[in-house]
Amino acid sequence: MSTGDDVAFETLIYTDCVPGQGLQGTAGLQFQARSPGADRAAMSLVQGADLYEPPASWMRDRRPLDDYPPSFAHAYDTVYATAAGVYLGREANGGREGNQLTHAIVTADPASYLLHRPAQLFGAPFWLKQPAPTTECEPVRHPWEPGPFDIEAARALVTENPRGTELLDRLLTSLLALNGTDGRRVLFISEDAGEVLRWISTATLLLPQEQALKIGFKVFTTNPAYATQPVVAVHPGWDSTAVTVEDDGGYAVFDLTRNESSKVPADPRAQRWVRLLLDEDPYDVLDMVETAAATGRENPDEAFELARLMVLHGPRLSQHDARIAVSWLKTTPATVLRPSREKLIDKLLDDVTQWPEDILRDLDEIARSGQTDPSRPPQVRVALISAELDRAARQGTASTIELGALPPGAWQDQHTAQCESLVVQELQAVRDPRMFDAVLKVAHRFRLTARVDDAAEASRAFIRAWADHPELDLSPGSWGTAERPLLDDLRSELTRRVRDGHGDEVGDAWWNLLRVPMPMSDDPLDAALFAAKMVHSGSAARASLIEKLVTHALGTAPENRAGTVERTLSTLWSRVPPSLDEYRQVAQLLPNGFALPPALARLLVEAILAGSDPVRHEHLDVLRSLYDKELIARTERVERVVHSDEDLRAVHERLPTADVQQLSEFPRIVSYSVMPVRHVWARELTEAMLKVKHPVSSDRLLKQIPAEYHRPYLRELLGRLRKPADVVPAVVAYQLAGADFLGPERREECLALVQHWVRKANEKQRKQATALVLQIASRDRQREWTAMLESRDEGRSWKPTTWLRKAEG
Repeated sequence: MSTGDDVAFETLIYTDCVPGQGLQGTAGLQFQARSPGADRAAMSLVQGADLYEPPASWMRDRRPLDDYPPSFAHAYDTVYATAAGVYLGREANGGREGNQLTHAIVTADPASYLLHRPAQLFGAPFWLKQPAPTTECEPVRHPWEPGPFDIEAARALVTENPRGTELLDRLLTSLLALNGTDGRRVLFISEDAGEVLRWISTATLLLPQEQALKIGFKVFTTNPAYATQPVVAVHPGWDSTAVTVEDDGGYAVFDLTRNESSKVPADPRAQRWVRLLLDEDPYDVLDMVETAAATGRENPDEAFELARLMVLHGPRLSQHDARIAVSWLKTTPATVLRPSREKLIDKLLDDVTQWPEDILRDLDEIARSGQTDPSRPPQVRVALISAELDRAARQGTASTIELGALPPGAWQDQHTAQCESLVVQELQAVRDPRMFDAVLKVAHRFRLTARVDDAAEASRAFIRAWADHPELDLSPGSWGTAERPLLDDLRSELTRRVRDGHGDEVGDAWWNLLRVPMPMSDDPLDAALFAAKMVHSGSAARASLIEKLVTHALGTAPENRAGTVERTLSTLWSRVPPSLDEYRQVAQLLPNGFALPPALARLLVEAILAGSDPVRHEHLDVLRSLYDKELIARTERVERVVHSDEDLRAVHERLPTADVQQLSEFPRIVSYSVMPVRHVWARELTEAMLKVKHPVSSDRLLKQIPAEYHRPYLRELLGRLRKPADVVPAVVAYQLAGADFLGPERREECLALVQHWVRKANEKQRKQATALVLQIASRDRQREWTAMLESRDEGRSWKPTTWLRKAEG
């Protein structure tokens, strides 16, 4: 369907024609005329839905023409068709009743209706009541006038009817439900078409025009069940239906003759619009209806609120209102409802400081998007910064949301100065270090300089509280320019406490929180921190720290190197002793002749000489490595330990192969050695003594060796007798059974195990043992050995006599 620029509607006229008068050229009811743009789709819609329906009973009774009410109908099916009809009485080409004329306007463009609802066109001056002179009729052109019923008349209709509010609530609810699954068709009962159309106009004025245009109605119909429109009206005198308010037949019935309706539960949405019509300027209400639809919000409540905010000039916006507004402004194109949009933004920005952070953050985004005057974005940003600072100062929390940049040139120096002043004010007001921290984070996030010197008293209180509570989760890395001066102040406070005698306490609290410079300075705080690191760190972390510090110390200027190294080593082990691995590590790191601090050297020497903890070869090896590199003073005590270790090592290596002359020297060497070192070598020397092959040598060696070696030697020696193998241990044990330097229990144990060996040994082993005994033993012992062998052969018990009793005596 095409129309010219000034054409609002194409038109059609339907009536009874004489031959040649209508579009068909024949006699009878047909389209008598049409405008050039009216097509067959429009003609089909009008003919099927909008034609006047005269009542058969009245036509039979030949009622006067004045009794017949006019008709008015509207339908939609891809095109819109609104029609006004009148009854004309007898046919144009005969004497029968039933002639009528329907004048219809049709369009595919909803804008043709301007802002009017179809029912408002009832009574418009352009409607025709007689056929056109030819088969072509004029379209309705712009400008055109609607009927007399407007929004003010609509409100009057409701207010002047004692049940007007109730009726409109129910009618609007019914129209809203038409598109739903439980919607019911609406049926009016009335003698006055105009009255019905006034109610339809009033209800559809509270619906968006686009929605209203798609609600078809027919006033009047002789058969509501067959009418295609969802809204119909019947004349009570036409007997068109038996439906009543009490027996509604599935319709929502509105009987205007009785001013009653079906009990339709009112939709809160309908009630809201009806109350608004009664309480506000009706033209504002009409504007709100269209504005709500234009917002694009599917949620009707939100659309209503937005329209109210944009149209009504009410009190200041609430936070609830503001959140609805900013959400819509953010998520819709700036071209949507531009004039109303600008008014809404002005309302939001009139007193921007009233809003909380979330609203200000959205407003900041809106302002940056170009929807406001260029002077507005900095105002919003300042208000947002102020709100975030306030939250930080009250709650101790700071947002991490990154904001976009303001338009170039918008942010000026005065805005920076204003915000930095706010930072100082908040710092001066806070009393909790977490809040102080949060304010600094907000300042840094917005690239503001936090002038902590301008809040000197608060800064000092913050530093004291921070020093007292190192467990606080503060974020110096997020303080920007304030980080360095505040950390310096913290170090000064902690240094003061260290000097006041609380070094260990400070170190334990801060060792893992503060960075310290390398090489180690002479700052007492650094010393306390490094010493605490050694206390609280595992071996791997300690080794890493030692390497770093000692390496840095060795890298200092020659004139300062010795002092720096000594200070570093003394500090590292000021609270804990070095482990052997750490002594070993230092020995590897330090060059020859770079002496350890005396206290550290003394710790190792005392550990060896005191023997409070088990001394191992590792201790001696570490001491020897320090000794060899001249990292430890070669005092008499150190010399004795080192030389004892050397001597006993030599004894251990040469003892198994030594001759008799050499064996006689070993007891003296061992006896001269330092006692803890003798303990270290006890096991190795015992094993070496057992390797001595000559029984006489073993006997003499054991007599002269220090007594602490007797027990381990005998334990190993006698253990070998339980399973006969080597002959020498059996002969040595036989000799020791008579040794006067052993106690009776030891001698008896030796003799018992020798007897055991003899019983278990084979003939060859006994002969070899006998040969050795005859070489080394006295005559008495030889006789006793022979007696022991004989008693074994004869199966009788043997008891030693002379030499054993002599030994016991």
